[in-house]
Amino acid sequence: MARTHHGHHWHFDHNPQTDPGSPSPVPPTPPSTDPVAPAFSDLGTTFNDATRALVGGLWQNVVEEGGQGTGSIGRYTNDLTAVQNGLLAEVNAGQFSGDALTHVQTILSDITTALSAASASVNGGGAFGSVAAAEQALRTSHLDILDLVNNDPVLATLATQNDAAGFMAAPATLPAGTTAADAPHANLAEIGAIFNDLSSQILGGVNADNKAAITDDVNAVISDMQALMTASPELFGGLTGIHADAVIRQLQLERTYINEAGINPDAGRASNDNILDIIDIIQGDTNLANMATQNGISGFSPFPDALNPTPKYLDNDAQTNFWANFIAQSNSLGQQAINLVGGHDDQAITTLISDLKTFEKNVTDFDAAQGGIFEARFDNELLGTTSTLGAEVSAVITGLQTGNAALVAAAADQMHGNAADVGGNNIPTTGGTYNPDGLTVAEVLGTAPAAVADATPEPATTPAAPQVAAAPDSHTPVATLASADAAPPAGPIDQHHHFEMAHHFHHMWG
Repeated sequence: MARTHHGHHWHFDHNPQTDPGSPSPVPPTPPSTDPVAPAFSDLGTTFNDATRALVGGLWQNVVEEGGQGTGSIGRYTNDLTAVQNGLLAEVNAGQFSGDALTHVQTILSDITTALSAASASVNGGGAFGSVAAAEQALRTSHLDILDLVNNDPVLATLATQNDAAGFMAAPATLPAGTTAADAPHANLAEIGAIFNDLSSQILGGVNADNKAAITDDVNAVISDMQALMTASPELFGGLTGIHADAVIRQLQLERTYINEAGINPDAGRASNDNILDIIDIIQGDTNLANMATQNGISGFSPFPDALNPTPKYLDNDAQTNFWANFIAQSNSLGQQAINLVGGHDDQAITTLISDLKTFEKNVTDFDAAQGGIFEARFDNELLGTTSTLGAEVSAVITGLQTGNAALVAAAADQMHGNAADVGGNNIPTTGGTYNPDGLTVAEVLGTAPAAVADATPEPATTPAAPQVAAAPDSHTPVATLASADAAPPAGPIDQHHHFEMAHHFHHMWG
């Protein structure tokens, strides 16, 4: 959960003073124009939010879509300006001396550079001459601030007062002179260290100067994870294996975003969501998290929490219909698979496998047709073979074909969790929330009559294709609707594991 920030409330003294010992009143003291200095740790949590926004690069759109704002550039510059103002107040209050004061003055200089570079990174490079140069200056100045705080004993202590984690360090790069090709990769922790290098290198964005190194990191993590899963299948059973497969697929998706940097204005938004989601999948699965931390190595290191949750996406009519179908079919198909596995009804299993493939294709087609921020936010859940959808459908089919009931149950659980996750991050055009446990569209939208909703639903047949024809309207902003948090899933599938962890984790301003 994101921390509540208390650092930017400036207070002024507006009470005129008189001297009771004087025969006549002393003229009122002018109100102070200096804000009360905020806590350094509070400034650190604001800076953490800026760090999280940098993952994948800053982005900016002219037209808002789905209530998502016009870009992360505003968030980043607002965060840094707040930190800048707070530090100036602390300096004016005499809070620092010696080396700490020198370091804070350097931080203020770095903030000035970062603010200028941030704007230039989404505006053609500006005075930096190129987007690549602007993004490099942005990353360098931002990381320098983190290094200054974390290597100064006074500042590091202030940043972590009262159990805070202000100015949290970014994931580490590989040692100097080490590349993805020659880095150790014997276990998930060592593979995760290569991923950490990717996470660090991509801060500020992908450009001509770092594209090759970032691509090498992605390819190495994909091939190394595939090799580890093949060599040690006993480590990746059930839901853990499905999660690991989803990570590999989303890394394959990341290559698309890397190649679209500078071409697709939403590539940075998509990469931000994807990278943070991969980390959340690893950290949210106990087995993977333990494997990623071994022998003093911490792979797939998390980024700090966001200050605020990502606004829920405001769906139009077509998107509302799509999500209702997606949730209902995810739950229904998963339940059908559980009922059929090991039952030796080959014809029914063949039909269900066909239905699953149709479902996957229809979902993929609709997601791709939306484009824009919708696709940037939900590709990693919906875009076929390079998504969570692809991992769960593949696992269900494998389980049905081999009679592996445990695998089918885990995959059905994942289907329910994925549907509940994305449904909880959207608002239907009618307002309210999607019911993550519904087995029919009416149940998901809460429009089913009580007698119908209480009845046993008919098994789903071949899922109908979503209304892709409505896609041209998908970017039309819709009116702000009342928002309510979705009820926690407790539906037809047991052992619900919401591995995206309450969204900081996935989609919390990420």
